Amino acid sequence: MSILVLAKVWKDYPGVGGSEMLALLALADWSDDEGQCWPSMSAIATKTRLSRSQAQRIVHGLIADGYLFVLGNADGGKPGSTRQYKINLDALTGRMDATGSAHATGRTDAAEGSHGCAETGRMDATQTVMYTSTTVNTREQAPAIAPKTGKTKSESQTLKTFLESCKASGEKPVPADDPIFSYAEQVGLIDEMLSVAWQEFKARFLPTAKRQKDWRQHYRNAVRRNWYGLWFLKAGEEARWTTAGEQARRIAT
Repeated sequence: MSILVLAKVWKDYPGVGGSEMLALLALADWSDDEGQCWPSMSAIATKTRLSRSQAQRIVHGLIADGYLFVLGNADGGKPGSTRQYKINLDALTGRMDATGSAHATGRTDAAEGSHGCAETGRMDATQTVMYTSTTVNTREQAPAIAPKTGKTKSESQTLKTFLESCKASGEKPVPADDPIFSYAEQVGLIDEMLSVAWQEFKARFLPTAKRQKDWRQHYRNAVRRNWYGLWFLKAGEEARWTTAGEQARRIAT
């Protein structure tokens, strides 16, 4: 446990709180003074009183928002090993402007087990300190998108502009209640696959001037049609990474 990191999260986390902050505090409780730890996802879920899938989604969100890094075991490691995480202390600004909280992008996943701190995010009570990676439960944490009123025609915008507007309003680019999560559960895609697809999506469109009226729907199309060939499905089996998917997964870690 690091009192310094705990105090900094309490004082300077710029988000709105809730499950995301709870997960960060749990990770800080397992970390050393550098913000490093290696909890298991099951341990994070237990400590935050969330289901494993919720905890995983939150951690992915924290990574996506830039509050958490994956420093070790980027390739997944051997079965039963956990990834090394590090809380991004520089991202804790302690500011909440009128425009909302900061946003970032990334992804996370962790295998069961623990190493390091007495507990770990993805760990049970026997975790050891490792690099902490925080992800917030998107379904509970993401602010709801304001419903459209009237018949105002939305204007097209670049992905960069869309992400900036999400950051300013405190919204998640892909909120926790987005239909893509239900779709993924139905076809057997894991959260990590959605996260990697999001990274590939941004890498494809952020550098361009391409404009869309609904970037969320465009991302849903990318997942449903597997634009980047990241996974494959066989009847009766779980989704598996393709070679291209494994390469993208390692880069996004």
